[in-house]
Amino acid sequence: MNTLGEIFRCTTWGESHGEAIGCVIDGCPAGLEITAKDFTCELDRDITDAELGTPRKESNNVKLLSGVFEGKTLGTPICIVIYNDGQKSGDYYEFKDYYRPGHAEFSYHNRYGFYDYRGGGRSSGRVFISLLAAAAISKKLLKKHNIAFESKVVELAGICCENEEAEKKAKEKCLKIASYGDSSGGIISLRIKGVPSGVGSPVFGKLNSMIMYALSSIGGVKGIECGLGIESAQMCGSRFNDSFIKTSHGASLASNNSGGFLGGISTGMDLLFRIAVKPTPSILCDQNTVNNKTMNEEVIKLKGRFDKNFTPRVGPLAEALASIVLVDQMILSGHINPVRIV
Repeated sequence: MNTLGEIFRCTTWGESHGEAIGCVIDGCPAGLEITAKDFTCELDRDITDAELGTPRKESNNVKLLSGVFEGKTLGTPICIVIYNDGQKSGDYYEFKDYYRPGHAEFSYHNRYGFYDYRGGGRSSGRVFISLLAAAAISKKLLKKHNIAFESKVVELAGICCENEEAEKKAKEKCLKIASYGDSSGGIISLRIKGVPSGVGSPVFGKLNSMIMYALSSIGGVKGIECGLGIESAQMCGSRFNDSFIKTSHGASLASNNSGGFLGGISTGMDLLFRIAVKPTPSILCDQNTVNNKTMNEEVIKLKGRFDKNFTPRVGPLAEALASIVLVDQMILSGHINPVRIV
C-alpha cells in the first residue's frame, strides 16, 4: 500500500539507492499557487540536526512533471521527482546476504522472496523525502485555512529536553552513545493549530485514528499518543474530562486532555500527539545475524553513513503525513472545496 488518502491522495514511489524518489498527488484543487521556494522550505528540513543526522548528502532538487502550470495547480495529478545523487551502494554489497538486525530485509524476503539490500530499499528513511515534497502542497492548502504545524524534540536518549541546557545534555549523550558505535532514540511532540471543529467521521474514519495510522507508517515509529495518551489511564474521569464553557463564539472546551478530538471528530482545539522513535537500527557494533544463503549464524559489523539518532528527522515527516490526512479529511468534511481554490 503506497497511497495515502481517499480524495486528496498521495502515492509515493522509489527506493533509497534507486535513480529517483517521488510521488503523485491526485485530488489537489486547482488554483493553488506553488513556487520552488515552497518545496525548498520543506526539503531543507530533511536533516534538521547535522551532528545527529546521516552524513549522506543529497541535492534534493524537485522536478515537477505534471499538474502545475504557470505557478498554479491545474486540478490534475501532480507528479514530483527527486533524483538520488548521493548514494553509495557499494557500502552494502558486503552485507547483501545478511539480515541486518532491526531492518526489514528479513520480513521483505519472507513476503516477496526477494529484496533490495542497498540501504534498505523501499523501507529506508530516504524514501520519505517524497512526503516532504508533498507537504509543500498539502501544508500550503491548509495555510489558506489558517492551520499551522509545530513539531519538536521533547526527549532524546531518555533525557527530557525541557530547556536549552537539557537539550544540550541530551545531545551530548546521543553523541557519546554514537562514539561507541551505538545509537539512540527519542520522542517528538506534534501540535496542529487552527483545525476547525467538525472534521472527521465515525467510526473507522476518525480523524485522530487516520492521523495516527499515517504517523505509524514512518519507519522507526514505535508508539503514538493522542492528548494525554497513556497518562489518561491513570486518571479519574472527573479529572480527565474536558469541561465545556460558554464563549462569544458558542460552546468550547476549558481544557484539552482529549487532544483535540471527541468521538474522532475535531473539537476546534489544538490537535496533540506524542511520537516515540526507536534507536537507529544501523549501528557500528558487532551484531548476531544469519546469512540467508548459507543459513549460518554469523557476527556482522556494518559500515556506512548512518544517523546517530534520527528522532529530529521524524518531526517534519510527522507534519507532512498529518497534513496530507488533514487535507483529505477536510475535503470529506466539506471544509475545503475539492475542485478549486475559492
